[in-house]
Amino acid sequence: MLRTANALNKWDMTLDTAQYKRMYQRISAIEFSILRIGEYPIPSIIDIVNSIRLAKGNVFAEWKQSDTAKLFEDHGYKNKKQAGGYFF
Repeated sequence: MLRTANALNKWDMTLDTAQYKRMYQRISAIEFSILRIGEYPIPSIIDIVNSIRLAKGNVFAEWKQSDTAKLFEDHGYKNKKQAGGYFF
């Protein structure tokens, strides 16, 4: 959605133009950084994912309905000290 809106300059097709533009700029900056230095800025990537994931309402609904978003759902796993694979 972000790439399409930017390529076609049709930001009005997004739910919240300002948030989508800001997110596109943040992701583009990370992509250029990766190309420039060849390393992934993990904290920045985590911050972007959390911003999208925790956005209010239907903003970034495309991502929230994706298979990737399902990885962040609570699947009921509890890390118990008595378990054989316990870690902390």
